[in-house]
This record gives sequence, C-alpha cells and structure tokens, in this order.
Amino acid sequence: MRFLLTSGGITDASIHDALVDLLGKPIAESSALCTGGDRALGMVDFSMFPHADHENMPDHSMANADKWAAGISGPGYAIDDQTAIRVVDATVEVVSDGQWRLFTHSSGVGESAH
Repeated sequence: MRFLLTSGGITDASIHDALVDLLGKPIAESSALCTGGDRALGMVDFSMFPHADHENMPDHSMANADKWAAGISGPGYAIDDQTAIRVVDATVEVVSDGQWRLFTHSSGVGESAH
C-alpha cells in the first residue's frame, strides 16, 4: 500500500518530490487514483482534518481541529495545504513545508510542526 494524502494537491516542491519518490518515476509517466474522506475511505488507520488554518475556510482553524480530534476514536492529523501524509505499507511520514498536528488519544496532542 502506497499513498500520498494531501488537502491541497501538489502545492510545493516537498510534496512534489515525495510523490515522485513514491511513484518511482516522473508524475507525467504515472497514473494515480484520487480519493478522499475521513480515514481515506478505510484505506489508512487515521483520520484527517484538511485545509487547517486556510484563510478562506474559517471553520478549519487549529482550534476547531482540537475539537474535531476530541470526537474521533483513533489518531488524526490536522494538515494545511502545504502538508502531505506519505503512507508506505505501515509506515506513516509527514511531508510538510507548512503546519500540521498529530492527535493521539493516549496523550492528547502528539507531534506538531511550525
């Protein structure tokens, strides 16, 4: 299983490079499946709060991400449009030039950046 999950698409060089690395060839020579939804339709074991702190989406503030995370049963990531989540088999890696936060229920907020 190999995924690159974003909320804003390929928005910067870091996300582009992560996708090329994941595909193993240039994007133009590849085909991809695009999907979405909470828990990526059951393909991963975490939830996502996309477009965090987006200027045109006031309901997507990090404060609202905190409230969202309190209502989910597993781990969750709040990510902005300069962040992607790379999943290869069972390994999850955040690729970001922006802001993100990992919410875990065992410890509240886990990792975060920027």
